[in-house]
Amino acid sequence: LHLEDEHGAFLLKGRESTLERFYTEDVEEDSAEHGKFINHEPFLLLRPGESTEFDVIFKPTLAQRLEGRIRALVGDKYSNKTLIELVGEGHKDEFTLDGLEEDTEERNAKSILKKDIIDAVRVNHIQFGDCSVGEPRDRTFTITNHTSTKVMRFEWEAIAPFQFSPKVGHLHPGCAKDITVTLKSDVPATFRRHLVKCKVTEINFELPGEEVQDWDNKMCIVTWKKTTRKEPAASWPEKRKVRSKMAKKDN
Repeated sequence: LHLEDEHGAFLLKGRESTLERFYTEDVEEDSAEHGKFINHEPFLLLRPGESTEFDVIFKPTLAQRLEGRIRALVGDKYSNKTLIELVGEGHKDEFTLDGLEEDTEERNAKSILKKDIIDAVRVNHIQFGDCSVGEPRDRTFTITNHTSTKVMRFEWEAIAPFQFSPKVGHLHPGCAKDITVTLKSDVPATFRRHLVKCKVTEINFELPGEEVQDWDNKMCIVTWKKTTRKEPAASWPEKRKVRSKMAKKDN
């Protein structure tokens, strides 16, 4: 088999049954029609009634339509009957969720949900397992901004008993941020295919991007304020720690 692929996006991989029939050295083989022959090139030998399997893997190198083809060399001639056309389209997401699990049970599950939502449920999946009532259970994953110039604003549309932290914030170009999901239910409950959407929009600032500080709703500013209390042996009044949310600026 000969794989023709200009951009190197396709990979032809033989399975275990294929490797058992693949030869890399000279082999003398009996043939009822042609007698004995010696093959001097690596080849795959299939006797009458035998079959084998290959996996074709598509790993795009460009964000565009990519093509290739597989030809079979039978003896010393390419067979037009076994020409396989390969077509794939590569795309690059600007905003991704990383570190999540794949729900293998969703691969063949029937659902009334739209196909794009089913795909998201299958790939972007969090398994909390069995949790005690009233006790929080945390899971963490990462969101990434793959662009080189765009600042993204994200906001999780989640309601109890699920909490996202941070729930809303900014993600600068080429940056990533850890997100913690907490499940805490005060009553016995079962959650399956519980969809949570993340709203992602591009935002612009008046200042250059490198001068804009990172922000999310988990961040806060700590200040110390003087009080009227004073210990007898102290030279100055006590101070009280005050936490305040960082102001955001969306334009």
